[in-house]
Amino acid sequence: MVIVQKQIADPLELTVVENWKTDRPDDFFICWGSPELRCTGSVNKLHSGYKADHVFILKYSNHESKRRTKNIKSMIDRLELVGNTSIIPIDESKPMPILKEIVENIESLLENKKDARITIDISTSIKWHLLILLKFLNSRNLLSNIRLLYTEPEQYITSLFQSLSFGIKEIFPIPLYYGNYDFSKNDLLVLILGYEGSRAMALYADLDPAECILLIADPPYKKEWKGRSEELNKEIINIIGKSKIKYIDSRNPLKVELQLRKILTSSKYKSYNHIISPLGTKPQTIGLFLYLLKALSNSILIYGSPLRHNNLFYSKGIGRTWELPFKRRNK
Repeated sequence: MVIVQKQIADPLELTVVENWKTDRPDDFFICWGSPELRCTGSVNKLHSGYKADHVFILKYSNHESKRRTKNIKSMIDRLELVGNTSIIPIDESKPMPILKEIVENIESLLENKKDARITIDISTSIKWHLLILLKFLNSRNLLSNIRLLYTEPEQYITSLFQSLSFGIKEIFPIPLYYGNYDFSKNDLLVLILGYEGSRAMALYADLDPAECILLIADPPYKKEWKGRSEELNKEIINIIGKSKIKYIDSRNPLKVELQLRKILTSSKYKSYNHIISPLGTKPQTIGLFLYLLKALSNSILIYGSPLRHNNLFYSKGIGRTWELPFKRRNK
């Protein structure tokens, strides 16, 4: 009997974004407009011959800014050469109707095409919106038809080690990820940490769990960034203890999926209600989604919307662009 081994693919760095396949255009190219310059990263790297039948630029109707307007104009100028381009307004606090409508439109326009090709640039999407979009795509059996692109920031302004955001405006369960809460069990809070220490601390203080795990990216995007997450989350680390820190990959969703599975299905944590908050990287959020496809039913996702963002601490510049691995391949 031949045993087929599974190999974990690595993220593929792209200096040029070409069509998924060379025989025809992509069916859809979907991206988010943002004040962060890196929202233009994948668009700027599009091959001169890249084409898509439909282009959707998601534009948040909240928090208008000159930077967002400038970036979206730049994206429109390039993407109108790619294909039929639509600007889709989306309410940051109520994304469900629009995200559902987008996926329904995709399904309708595809007309049951089995070899559909949907390229999604997730660089500046809001994490809980991304999770909802993936859930809707899964409900329509479209996960095997998506290619995920992600552009890193070139840098964060971290000389003063200031958090990306301040405080918590509200804490809520992420729609479609409620899980089955068992009141007879204790709560395990799983915080996937990034650069938002005040949000992590507020979540912990509000939930007061029986147990807590702190997940930190290792390796980080850049070697010189090592230790930043620990520094920006030192308050909660001092309270919870360094022994509660575990490390997961920053960039590879497939590795994150396996690491989460190893940690959260261990006998030590299996009996808890798992309350998970994604405060880390977008690729880690994708890995969390993949884990949750087969996770224990006691997994619940929560999100703490910030009281306000630290506008001086947005990401700076355009870093590397990656095609993220989304499924295992046979070795």
